[in-house]
This record gives sequence, C-alpha cells and structure tokens, in this order.
Amino acid sequence: MDLDVVETDLIKQYIKKNNLSIAKFCELCRISSSTLYKIFNGKNFIIEALFKIAKVMRVEICTLIKP
Repeated sequence: MDLDVVETDLIKQYIKKNNLSIAKFCELCRISSSTLYKIFNGKNFIIEALFKIAKVMRVEICTLIKP
C-alpha cells in the first residue's frame, strides 16, 4: 500500500537549506536512511520517524502531513 501522506518537499527543502546530506539528516533525526527513503517513496514506515523528523525541523507534526 502506498502512503502519499507526507509533505516530502518540506523535508527535502529543509535538508537542502541546511546543507545536510541524507546521512547527516538521518543521524540528527535518529532514523535510518532506509526509513527516510520509505517516507520519500510513499511506502510503509514507522510513524515515530515522522515525530523525530518534526522535532529536528522544529515544526509541528501536522505540518508534515498532507491535508
């Protein structure tokens, strides 16, 4: 089942704006790069990862979820 519910562009913009590599961003979030790619590709992922990403980006979790 595909899950196209995450505002992946916001995450990608954050990574680019802060000059981070995927590996460094994942390290900061304490998630694996495979989890991030699952999010980017709309695959099943553990929802806790989204909370970790939101914390690092300093945004509310609802900001990362498509309406």
